[in-house]
Amino acid sequence: MYTIKQQSAASDNDVKTEPERERNSGTNVIYVGTLARYVRIVKVFSLSTSVAGICLQPFIYKKLSALPVILAFAVGGFASFFIYLTPVLLHLISKRYVTEMTLDPATGDYTATTYTFFLRKKVHRFTADDVTVPNVPGLFTSIRVHGVPLFIDRDLFTDHRHFVQLFKYTSPLEWEIVSEGLTPDNDKDLDKPTKKL
Repeated sequence: MYTIKQQSAASDNDVKTEPERERNSGTNVIYVGTLARYVRIVKVFSLSTSVAGICLQPFIYKKLSALPVILAFAVGGFASFFIYLTPVLLHLISKRYVTEMTLDPATGDYTATTYTFFLRKKVHRFTADDVTVPNVPGLFTSIRVHGVPLFIDRDLFTDHRHFVQLFKYTSPLEWEIVSEGLTPDNDKDLDKPTKKL
């Protein structure tokens, strides 16, 4: 009976999820993307239908040869769009989405995880100093790490102190006053009272 309990305890230790393993190894999970599961499902579906479409292309083109040329080009182009371009477009949108972020408290290094084209996990290691926040964020871009744009939802941080640190809210603001067309001579005119009508 003791050996059965010991084996079940050992098997429970083997079946740990990745965030639990990282917590035990000294890193803290500070961000988990809620859309990561859906991004993975959509990309798997898109890649699998593209593979099926590529496998069926000889049969499709054989049937298209019986149609008029213009109609064959239209149907072939429509089918090829979904076979080839849909996975590429989905990847362009979802490659910036951060699925998980961890922090190593000993070194202060962050690790952000994204998906590649073929659903492999890509790890981005950085410190808070490596992060730049764009003045005008682009499409699906919250921060840039070593020049790579990443999309992070601020509400999904487990501790908002990390959000504040990454988005540089702790550093002082830099105000830039634009003075268009003002020369030292025109600057003196600003102090004069305006004329009354």
